[in-house]
Amino acid sequence: MLKLDSRDFSRKAYQGLQDLAKELPPDQKGKASSTVQGLAAYISTWGLHRLSGDGVKYAESKSPETRYKGQAIQTFLTTLQQLSKGSFSPTNPSDLIEMDLKSYTGLNRLAIQLAREWSFWAVTILGEAEQS
Repeated sequence: MLKLDSRDFSRKAYQGLQDLAKELPPDQKGKASSTVQGLAAYISTWGLHRLSGDGVKYAESKSPETRYKGQAIQTFLTTLQQLSKGSFSPTNPSDLIEMDLKSYTGLNRLAIQLAREWSFWAVTILGEAEQS
């Protein structure tokens, strides 16, 4: 069983968002903030494996107008992977699809908690949410 210190969890979540903010052009931070604030609902509805698939799709997008979504999702998944010490690749959805159910369910729950923490810090780090 993975035990997390809530302060360490918050610190790593905060650092993950700061890493994302450094990657994004200033004009896309508000849009990314909107994406980040919707992660918990997305994961709750569709699951972590679908989020990973969207992350790959958007990261490979030729349009800079949607690429920020891929950056946000990939940074989120990388932060989750580091927190969980899980054996999945943030860029390979099949790792999550093939994961045993108990591990996947636990990781999905941790992802929702991380998404809530990211949502809490999103406005502070990325700015007010903008519609994409």
